[in-house]
Amino acid sequence: MKPIILTMTAFGPYKDKEVIDFRDLKDHRLFVISGKTGAGKTTIFDGICFALYGQASGEDRTDTKALRSQFAHDDMQTTVELTFDIHKRRFRVVRQIPYRKKGNKSDTLGRCELFEEKDEQFVPAVDRQIVTEVNEKIEQLLGFTHAQFSQIMMLPQGEFRKFLTSDTANKEAIMRKIFKTEPYQKIVEQLKVKKEEANAEYLREKQLGDTILHQIPAKLPTRDSLLFTELQSEYPNYHQLLVGLQQEHAYHEIQSKETHKEYTRLYKVHNEKQQELHEARSINEQFAQLLQRQKELDGLQAKQPEMKSLEQQLQQAERAARLEDLEQQVKSNVMEWQKKDRGYSETVTFLADAERKLVSAKASYEQELAKESERNEVKEQLLTLKNLLPIVSGLAEQRQVLEELTNTVVRVEKSLLGNQQAAKQQKEAMTVQKNEISELETSLEDYEQLVDQLSTSKAVAKQVALYKQQLTQQYELETHFTTAKQQVEQYTVVYQALENRWISNQAVALAASLHDGESCPVCGSVDHPAKAEVAEDEHISKQQLDTAKLELTNKVQTFHTKQAELQQLKQRIELSKAELDEQQVDLNRDHQKEQADLTEKVAVLRNKRESLKQKKDQQNQAQKAMDELTKELNTLEQQRNESKAELETKRALYNYALTKVPENLQELSALQQQITSKETISQQLESAWKTIQQKLQDASTEKIKCESREVLEKKSLADMKAKVDHSSASFTKRLTEEGFTSEENYRQVKLPTSKRQAIQQQLQVFAQTLHTLQSSVEELKKSVDGKQRTDMEVMEHEVETMKTQYEEAFALCNQSKAREQAAQDLYNELKNSKSKEAELEKTYGKIVNLYDLIRGQNHLKISFERYIQIEYLERIIQAANIRLRDLSNGQYELVRSDRQETRGKQSGLGIDVHDAYTGQTRDVKTLSGGEKFNASLCLALGMADVIQSFQGAVRMETMFIDEGFGALDEEAIAKAIDTLIALQQSGRMIGIISHIDEMKEAIPATLQVTKWREGYSKTKFVLS
Repeated sequence: MKPIILTMTAFGPYKDKEVIDFRDLKDHRLFVISGKTGAGKTTIFDGICFALYGQASGEDRTDTKALRSQFAHDDMQTTVELTFDIHKRRFRVVRQIPYRKKGNKSDTLGRCELFEEKDEQFVPAVDRQIVTEVNEKIEQLLGFTHAQFSQIMMLPQGEFRKFLTSDTANKEAIMRKIFKTEPYQKIVEQLKVKKEEANAEYLREKQLGDTILHQIPAKLPTRDSLLFTELQSEYPNYHQLLVGLQQEHAYHEIQSKETHKEYTRLYKVHNEKQQELHEARSINEQFAQLLQRQKELDGLQAKQPEMKSLEQQLQQAERAARLEDLEQQVKSNVMEWQKKDRGYSETVTFLADAERKLVSAKASYEQELAKESERNEVKEQLLTLKNLLPIVSGLAEQRQVLEELTNTVVRVEKSLLGNQQAAKQQKEAMTVQKNEISELETSLEDYEQLVDQLSTSKAVAKQVALYKQQLTQQYELETHFTTAKQQVEQYTVVYQALENRWISNQAVALAASLHDGESCPVCGSVDHPAKAEVAEDEHISKQQLDTAKLELTNKVQTFHTKQAELQQLKQRIELSKAELDEQQVDLNRDHQKEQADLTEKVAVLRNKRESLKQKKDQQNQAQKAMDELTKELNTLEQQRNESKAELETKRALYNYALTKVPENLQELSALQQQITSKETISQQLESAWKTIQQKLQDASTEKIKCESREVLEKKSLADMKAKVDHSSASFTKRLTEEGFTSEENYRQVKLPTSKRQAIQQQLQVFAQTLHTLQSSVEELKKSVDGKQRTDMEVMEHEVETMKTQYEEAFALCNQSKAREQAAQDLYNELKNSKSKEAELEKTYGKIVNLYDLIRGQNHLKISFERYIQIEYLERIIQAANIRLRDLSNGQYELVRSDRQETRGKQSGLGIDVHDAYTGQTRDVKTLSGGEKFNASLCLALGMADVIQSFQGAVRMETMFIDEGFGALDEEAIAKAIDTLIALQQSGRMIGIISHIDEMKEAIPATLQVTKWREGYSKTKFVLS
């Protein structure tokens, strides 16, 4: 990715629209970004990163809304636009930050768009211009995520050193983002879930087994057996419990068979006795039923006369029912005739009303017909007014054009006069600038010579200061060396004394184990006349001796370390002295004062040089301004002449158009008012004419409808009258035929249908009941013939006693069967539970071992993910050392550390540095600030090389570095510059934020960021 144009609007310290065109660098690929602290240098990096990924470059600038400029106007949208090239294609990305205007309750809408240049036009590069699709497309084009871009192509202020000095956990998080090793971390998370699930399942099964044991006393009766003896022990044996359950099952199986046999015998006796009871009870019930049925039969026979009377009433009602249809028809025809008579009366009334309306409509029609001439006259006046409308509309436009042309002529003449005065003042100022530039150039003739003297003086002063510092260090080291030597001698004497006393104590311990008559393990003697003894205060333990030995070892090691440091320092002092002697440096001279004098002189000349540069820039800008002013003067004169000619032409056309329009209608509003008035009158007349025509037509139609309806209603009424007479005659004839003397006689015997059905149902029930009772009495008499009643109380008592006995036997049988089954179920459940519990415990152990191994709980403290990352890290370190050896003159080389982090933290990604001068390997945190910067820079470049090797389609054509060079000496700065120049010679564009003068002087291209007095900033490229 190579940036072409960066445009920032209301972004950070940039108040208005700030455009940085990287094409102004021309052939320079390496440039410095300079400016005062807080001017907005890092904001340039933020702008590029925000345009690409929607995020700033540093981790401390995560709130995108905070990127809006505090100096921007309320109506100015915060926007970043970046045009960049990649893979020989050009793209333009635009992002806007939502913000809340004063007085609003919600934020403005954001914006995110990506375009590609095709055929000199920018076309959308994604299907939908939304954040997710734009971000995915940019990551696809660049081949980097935001984390990778920040670590490799854009190194934010102080943040790219984190990878060098951070612990394993932090490096792991960084490399996870860059090399996308999240899937390996997810394996650990999945194993953790499986471990927890396996543990929970194992505990559940174990708890189930305990529950089964607790159920045994509740399901089986306690007795003197193996099972209950084992249950009472503190730690029951699983296999003994299973044997005990088998014994309980066999015992209750025998009990179940015996109780079932007794229950079967009692149940059989009870059934026989109960059968005799049922037969006796049946005979007694037959005698009772016979008595009851005979009583009911006598009652029904007494109601036979009443039923006969109801039967006659039903026959008469049936005859009357055959005339109901004719009666209903007569009633229906009468009602219909009455309805038609009312309808005919209404029709006659409607016809009279329609005739009156027709007469009124004809009179109104004649009145409106007489207004025909008035309607035509209004239409002609309206047509005349509408023909004037285009002319009057043009008059208003012409007046506006004349006014604008007049204002233009006045404005141009005023601008022309002001520019003429400005041109005169500009010429005078340019003359003064030329004189000042000539004076400054004369005073700067000795600048280069003084700069060389200052550089030489700085180097000498630095060497002298280093030499004196080394002498001071030598004195201090000699003192420490002498002290360490004395301590070694003292601790050697103390240790030897303790060792002698401890050996004596061992002899005393051996003597204590000797007894007269037993041989000595050392000399073999059986007599022990003089055993060794020790006083109580002289007892020395092995731990005290080991502690003293460890202290002596530490002191000896410290002595050797001080001795090696002193020898190395003496060698460096000899080298420094040789260099000073070779340069014939007088150590007694005040080099610091000479350097200060030269620095002051160079600073004065440098200020003059800067002033000269500014004067020349001002002169160039003034010349450009003068050329622009001259060009503008010519343009204004031409514009003034053209405007005057056009004004005269437009004024003549306007005066001619005024002659065609009456004076009172020259204003468009007056003409439109007249047209509106005439249109209203014309619409009213036309509406009244159309309304009266429609009214006359409606009245005629209504009269015709009423006449036709009156004829139809009259005929229908006559037909209905004839129908009523015919149905009445038919009904009278049928009355006579059915034997009714009059209509009154018919109505007396007539009954509703429900009443007739109820009487008929009552007669049928009576007949059926009578027949049933007669048959039942005859059958009962036959069944009890020759039989006697039985006393039921004695027999029922015997049956109840037998029932109680067999129920008790049945309960005992069921209880024995339940205990037999419970013993078998408990045996099966306990056996299955314990078998499953053992299998689950085995599975849980396997998962725990795998989980601990994968997550790094092993003797190396290295997780599986970190094991993969170690390969990437070693390749990065290998690539970084290629540059670091050169930057450090072969002194330093990075190595991956195998040491474990403190307090059992995860390890494997630590970085140490090997010092070739001392031959020692130490933590990178012990490097100085400048050395850390060099190592971090090399590590970042190495990481870029590794990622590019893994992602072959990715081309890193740009790199931005924020600060870090301030901690380097001149030699380190020079080497860092050589490294960056080598990088840019390979085709990369490299931008560096730096305040160091040597860096600015060594790199000819500078992007100056100037912070104005009002607080906001501006940028420009300066090429020397």
